[in-house]
Amino acid sequence: MAAADFARWFLALFFVGVASFYTVRILFWTRRTGSSPVHSGTPGSVHFATHLAFRVFRVLILAVCLARLFWPPLDRFLLPFATFWHPAILLAGCCVLAVSFATIIAFHFHMGESWRSGTRAEDGTRLITTGPYAVSRNPMMLCVMAAQVGLFLALPTAFTLICLVVGVWAVLAQVNVEERLLHARFGADYDAYASRTPRWLGTP
Repeated sequence: MAAADFARWFLALFFVGVASFYTVRILFWTRRTGSSPVHSGTPGSVHFATHLAFRVFRVLILAVCLARLFWPPLDRFLLPFATFWHPAILLAGCCVLAVSFATIIAFHFHMGESWRSGTRAEDGTRLITTGPYAVSRNPMMLCVMAAQVGLFLALPTAFTLICLVVGVWAVLAQVNVEERLLHARFGADYDAYASRTPRWLGTP
């Protein structure tokens, strides 16, 4: 199988898997606790805008990746970058996606019942500062951005470049929102954690 055909099938199956994972996780959580772990923020807020962007682009990406299976000529309408359309780059993108999502799943298990999609002041979660969160305050968001880069490499087009730009904006904006809320909820404990742990990687 050619690298382009492998990447085509991989992307379709990958995003079906991502959608299935989060759908099952959210439904199971909601059924068990009686409340949804998804907090989209107030309409008109940055929090709301970032969640809306994630939802819209998640659906759009899934639809495009599935449509490419049944109608390969769709690729030319996505405006491919021929320079990057190389087997090694396509396969590297698939690897980045796979590793990023596997790591995200591991982070989900590490967070346990404290995982939320978005946050709000009245959440009853604990402040997690161990494991990957001792290295970075936002390790899951780092993996999300890595996955966005992986998508661009696995399908180097103007469409996925737009997805990458919007996705990085949404992640950065969401991190700002969540860190303000965490400061409001945990006060000095969060400030001490932030003083010794970098937002991303490196030094605080």
